[in-house]
Amino acid sequence: MRGCSGMVMPPSCLAGGIRSSVHMEYKRLMSLPGKYYNYDSSGNVTSRSIMSDQCAGQWFLGACDLDQGQFEVFPKSHVASALRTVFEKNVLGFAGGTMGAVNGMMPTGAADTSSVQSKEVWVGVVYALAATMIQEVTFCTSFEHAPMVFLLFLQSSS
Repeated sequence: MRGCSGMVMPPSCLAGGIRSSVHMEYKRLMSLPGKYYNYDSSGNVTSRSIMSDQCAGQWFLGACDLDQGQFEVFPKSHVASALRTVFEKNVLGFAGGTMGAVNGMMPTGAADTSSVQSKEVWVGVVYALAATMIQEVTFCTSFEHAPMVFLLFLQSSS
């Protein structure tokens, strides 16, 4: 198997301790209702922030063909749930879905105001989010989501 850098990687390189510890950490970060990954594991109010780039690692793993089988780090059902939550809260819940994905939203639907970055929309994050949504076809199973994902791409390229 080849990694993103083109180097040949033995199958055991991700199947060992690194993969296991990453999986355990992300399992611990999954929100209680299991809808998205918490911002951090501190337990503070801000740790519940729904970050639009929370699946960036999954996007990279998928681009490297390391997102399934023995290499799977993030369960597909968790990724699909997190993407749905980000789409509902950070995209549709921000500016009526017309500006892309805001970096941080609280589970209540209010903007995360804990930092300046949380209240911003970053083109690269919107592009990566849209790419992840397309990559994870389990999220884009209905035609209802496809036009919005396409709009995310358009917004991020202009």
